Amino acid sequence: MSAIRILSFSLLVMLCGFAVQALSLAAQDLQNATISGVVLDVNDARIVGATIKIGNAEVSRSLKSDDEGTFRIDLPPGDYRITAEQKGFRKFVFSPFRAKAGVCELVNIHMEVEAPKSPLKIK
Repeated sequence: MSAIRILSFSLLVMLCGFAVQALSLAAQDLQNATISGVVLDVNDARIVGATIKIGNAEVSRSLKSDDEGTFRIDLPPGDYRITAEQKGFRKFVFSPFRAKAGVCELVNIHMEVEAPKSPLKIK
């Protein structure tokens, strides 16, 4: 009989540990802000591999858009500057951007094609 009680108590302690961990992760998600979006050109075609930088005085993060041109990042809430760069496109800047705790903010980045550089004239 005491072996069953010990086993039951151990199982209860283990379940409580899992519940505390799950609540902790849920609370952490509510404390973070999420920024996600798509990097697009002027024709709404997705841009793969664009470098996206999100930062402020305390936080600096960098990531690349994936094979579908999408990105997603979790950050502490706050005001941020968002930049995106890709060869052949003008630099995109969005500032200030406010990320709120417990909210997934959608940011679709529209990049303009960079004007071609004029060739040098040789005299």
